[in-house]
Amino acid sequence: MPTTPPVTITAESVTRFAQALGLDDTGAVPPTFLISLTLPAAERLIDDPDFGLDWSRVLHREQRFAYHRELRSGAEVACTVQIESIKTVAGNDLLALRTEVTDAEGVAAEVWTTLFVAGDPA
Repeated sequence: MPTTPPVTITAESVTRFAQALGLDDTGAVPPTFLISLTLPAAERLIDDPDFGLDWSRVLHREQRFAYHRELRSGAEVACTVQIESIKTVAGNDLLALRTEVTDAEGVAAEVWTTLFVAGDPA
């Protein structure tokens, strides 16, 4: 999957994210803030009609974050999404994605997302 165009983490976007979660706005980037960048990056893949994902059968199952260094407002980052695995369990699929979040210094964080895709009831 190609890397997304760079986006700048702004103080305003961090404030809006913190407020939406009911967090105190300390100015620091909340640990889960990256979901606001990585989910749109993953949508480029999973919205692809050739991929064939039926969103009406999708549940968000898990999210993990690994920071290699702190990100701050003003940082310019890009995301690269990779499919780590697709497993079928009892007729349902588990789609595991890994997104690398990079800045000028390299990989700043990694985000893993697991989606549960219910099998076709027919």
